[in-house]
Amino acid sequence: MVYMDAEQRVEGEDRAEMSGFAGYRIVEFSQVGEDALQEVAERLIPHEEDIVDGWIRRQYSVWKPPGFSREDLRQVFGGLFHNMLQCMRAREPASCIGNLEEAGADLARQNFPYEALIISLHFLEESYLQFLLDPPSKKTLEWLIWMDEFLHAALAAIATSYFQVYRKELLEEAEVGQVVQEGLLPDMPKRVADLEVAYIYLSARERAKVGGDIIDLLVLDQQKAAFIVGDLSGHGLEASTDAAMLRFLFRGFMHESPDLTEAMARLNRVLKSELEIGHFATALAGIYEAPGRLKLVSAGHPPPVLCDSECRMLEPDGIALAIDEESTYTVSEVVLEAGAFLVAYTDGLIEARSSDGFFGESRVIDAVAGMRDAPARAVAEHLRDEALRYTGGKLMDDVAILVLKRPAQGRQQYSS
Repeated sequence: MVYMDAEQRVEGEDRAEMSGFAGYRIVEFSQVGEDALQEVAERLIPHEEDIVDGWIRRQYSVWKPPGFSREDLRQVFGGLFHNMLQCMRAREPASCIGNLEEAGADLARQNFPYEALIISLHFLEESYLQFLLDPPSKKTLEWLIWMDEFLHAALAAIATSYFQVYRKELLEEAEVGQVVQEGLLPDMPKRVADLEVAYIYLSARERAKVGGDIIDLLVLDQQKAAFIVGDLSGHGLEASTDAAMLRFLFRGFMHESPDLTEAMARLNRVLKSELEIGHFATALAGIYEAPGRLKLVSAGHPPPVLCDSECRMLEPDGIALAIDEESTYTVSEVVLEAGAFLVAYTDGLIEARSSDGFFGESRVIDAVAGMRDAPARAVAEHLRDEALRYTGGKLMDDVAILVLKRPAQGRQQYSS
């Protein structure tokens, strides 16, 4: 994809002003992406009816939205999918994102449950996947990557339209905000290259305390993956919406050009333009390349912990995003030895508090120091349990934890 900074946006401003999804105003699919999505459309259009049938069958077997019959679902989802395919075939995927946002607003006004919509988009992927995989093609992987990016943008746009329609009501319901936050969490692989991957997201579950924490990891090739852990300032559904935009942009930047300093600088410029005045984001981004090469860039984010022969805080340096449009970012590089692991987290962890004060960085180190022989999932769960034990189970802010572990040489990889 090609992402335009604020000064590059010269077309579509009238309609953009009506759109709640910032990504609609800053996304333009590259020619390569348009080519791939056009090929996907040509492949799927002959099977459109079968795909919609499978989509409705899966949706209806799990959740029957109140007030919607099977025929209602067919009309709603059949229309959505037909519009998607036509836009893709016409090489206009960006305008399709805007159409999906409008469709999302219509669904919200019809009281279609947001939870059901999240489930439905997952079922859509299951329904068309067989037709992309069979018969096999040399372009299958490319098609899957671009459809994944397209659906990420679609989900963010539809979610934003829901927020705009029900903004007042949703801001009064932290539990709904929790559903939104968890629904937008990525489905990350448990292993990539020679790494184990584990992540945990904890909601504060307090009224008006749903936050903008994000975790994401995407595979760049068989030996390389990019990841980000971030936190948007503020709380509530606006922060969750901004977090979805940040994740979407990071994925696009990494697929387009896996350069951490460039990606962080571009994120900074876009967020400076799009976030409300006074709002900002912190983020720790990285690229892991097997065997053991780890690059990190920080934008004002809490320091990660590296555990090898000892456990210690790393201190990659950089200013938070959306503070200064001209900020630049530098890469620090470390070696992730066999048996070592990296723990990244959001500030909700170190700022978790009890009558004894903050949980703090030293307790993070102490919690993971005795877990060097444990799998990545166990490290993440132990850190979570220690924080909850310290606070008596009451978190004041959301907490996101990501653990990347390189198993010891000569040992079988852990099952998870």
